[in-house]
Amino acid sequence: MHRPRVHVIAFLLIELGASGSLDDKHRLHDDKFPFIDEYVICIGCKSSDTVLKRDNHLLFLISEKCCSSRSVAQIKAGFVARVGRRNAGT
Repeated sequence: MHRPRVHVIAFLLIELGASGSLDDKHRLHDDKFPFIDEYVICIGCKSSDTVLKRDNHLLFLISEKCCSSRSVAQIKAGFVARVGRRNAGT
């Protein structure tokens, strides 16, 4: 992308209405928005080289570095905009 990470991160945080910071490995962390810690970082080897795989109704985070896995919570649906025509006269 050839843009400074700090600039991109600042933009994303403003758009998300969140606060956060980069750690020493340039990963985004925020207590109010723990996506990276929950759905990206392996607890065992601390690598971000992970994949999410669904097995039946469970979602697993699997490290491509150490091959460990753990189940993660399903991402809940947030705000859903209702788009369409309004009823006339109401």
